[in-house]
Amino acid sequence: MRLITPDSLRYPITVTRLRHSSGDHVERFAPLFDYQYKSKVIEGSRENPEGEEVERTWPSTFESETEGKLMRWDVTVGQVITKRGTFVAEIEEPCKHELQFGGLCVLCTKDMTTVSYNTTVRDTARATVNTVHGHTSLLVSQAEANKSDEEAKRRLLASRKLSLVVDLDQTIIHATVDPTVAEWQKDQSNPNYPAVKDVRAFQLVDEGPGARACWYYIKLRPGLKEFLEAVSKIYELHIYTMGTRAYAQNIAQIIDPERKIFADRILSRDESGSMTAKNLKRLFPVDTKMVVIIDDRGDVWQWSPNLIKVSAYDFFVGIGDINSSFLPKRPELEAKAPKPAKVVNGVSASDHGKSNAMTREVTVSEGNSQLATTSPAAEQAATEQANKSPLDQLVSMSGGDDLTKLKEQTNEQDETIEAQLNDRPLLQKQRVLDAAEEASNCAATVDAASDEDGAKKDESLPEMQQKYRHNLLQDDDTELKHLETSLRTVHRAFYDGYDRELQGSQGGRLAELRPGKHAKKRSIDDLQIVPDVSAIMASMKQQVLAGTSLVFSGVVPLGVNIQNHDLGIWAKSFGATITENITKRTTHVVASPQRRTAKVRQAAKRPDKIKIVTQQWLYECFSRWKHEDERPYRVHDEAAAENGPVNAANENASPFDAPDESAPLSSSDEEAALTEEESETPNGLPPRLEIQTELD
Repeated sequence: MRLITPDSLRYPITVTRLRHSSGDHVERFAPLFDYQYKSKVIEGSRENPEGEEVERTWPSTFESETEGKLMRWDVTVGQVITKRGTFVAEIEEPCKHELQFGGLCVLCTKDMTTVSYNTTVRDTARATVNTVHGHTSLLVSQAEANKSDEEAKRRLLASRKLSLVVDLDQTIIHATVDPTVAEWQKDQSNPNYPAVKDVRAFQLVDEGPGARACWYYIKLRPGLKEFLEAVSKIYELHIYTMGTRAYAQNIAQIIDPERKIFADRILSRDESGSMTAKNLKRLFPVDTKMVVIIDDRGDVWQWSPNLIKVSAYDFFVGIGDINSSFLPKRPELEAKAPKPAKVVNGVSASDHGKSNAMTREVTVSEGNSQLATTSPAAEQAATEQANKSPLDQLVSMSGGDDLTKLKEQTNEQDETIEAQLNDRPLLQKQRVLDAAEEASNCAATVDAASDEDGAKKDESLPEMQQKYRHNLLQDDDTELKHLETSLRTVHRAFYDGYDRELQGSQGGRLAELRPGKHAKKRSIDDLQIVPDVSAIMASMKQQVLAGTSLVFSGVVPLGVNIQNHDLGIWAKSFGATITENITKRTTHVVASPQRRTAKVRQAAKRPDKIKIVTQQWLYECFSRWKHEDERPYRVHDEAAAENGPVNAANENASPFDAPDESAPLSSSDEEAALTEEESETPNGLPPRLEIQTELD
């Protein structure tokens, strides 16, 4: 330990005597050296009882604040020390206190919280890095953290692996506490039975409203078992969740019962250090070059370059993330277009048009909201959060130590869970579907009765319709297949780059073939040439939508700045540019199938240059890390047809009724419909791009 001079000394001081020699053992509080200093005092006399100010020299002693062996002096007799923080000696301590637990040194059991009059550096400051998943009280020094990090890197390199941080809720599983799920599992006649029959469940005794026991129903994302087995061969997996530790451990027991994949590498909100944000430094405090993240939320990571954002898994319709009360609020996107319904009981989706229309209304994804409805206050808060700068969002999400905020979040989650238990939203949505189905059957029966020919052609249709019930839940997610492909691609690119650097650092093949004793390879630490996986991922992603210029219309809530919205940030991370208005560089308009906005009409006039697509096209590009064919996602082709022929037919488009062309545009629509005339800048680069801030 290097001893330094504290603030309490009367500077300048002059060293007058060194009391020990190098190699001596020094006790704590033992005098190390003598010094003197000068100060002015008031001295009186018989002749001058009031006294006068005079300067006097005073002796004093500098004492050691720790015990150990004196290794060397950094001062000499006669040296004048003028300021605090000057090194005076180096003491080799019997214990450096580099490993501490709960305020005690793990090695010598000394209390690290004690201080004395001459303490310059607190013992607790010697170990400040938390490198353990499940404990916040175990801290190590920076030197120990660096050593541990090097060992972990060498272990990963030797096994040709990377580290993968895995989120739970809506990334690889979906959870609810709605007891309707248990009832559907027992009823094989229920249309949702095939989807929920493999749902797992566990009970947390001390969690839930009033700390009463609460059952959690867990749906694994399709293909999860195969995904984990495959990815664990090339990645070392860590769980990072905003759920409690008990919740995380129960999930881990379900997805990894033999503890071969995650082992004890589980970090919950109880140990994360923040109740609202995630920080990669909590798990990897030294270096993140070999770390990849998969999560359905990018904002909680501040869109870390190590992140692969996945599409949220919304199996339990309208439930969202059960732990979202501990996450920052965000505005949601327009609901994704529902996938075509499958044939059930011999009746196709076309035979149930009205019922499917109702299904689209009921199965609107609410993202991370807990219930299917959102209050105006919540929408306003979400909009304000989305319009904040990334720095402001980070500040607002860093209130994990605020006890008032923690209590509010806990109460909000309790209310959410209680609402699911009492309101049973899944049952209510299924009843809506059943009512729509019944209405559809009645209408079909009336139509069949009025059409004798139709009745003769299919007399069994009404009976089949009466037996048919539309299922609320669909088990057709394929995200993990594409995610595995992306992770393999990242892993391969990382180790290809590492191998190239390693071969170059060793002098290459020619150096190996050189004859003679002097033909030695250059010696270099392989950790110095480890590539940064975040840079590799950024380069790969930027190529996906490179050259595309996007305009969003009708897919984000009014007043939301698309630049700070998840969809905009996500798109730009894949190489796209985003403009507010349609320009001569615009290649795509991402629009809602249900709204023919002013920008849609403007884009429809240039069908040869601008493709009008749903946001699902973007999701597919994000999921596959590939520029997908736009044709299956084209919409509003009929608008383009009014302005001329369309180059690509769209069999899967969802056109709405012909628009009322006589309806006037609002002033904002007229402004948004204008095509921005851009000119090239002198250096040939496009001018500054503006970002859309309001719904068209």
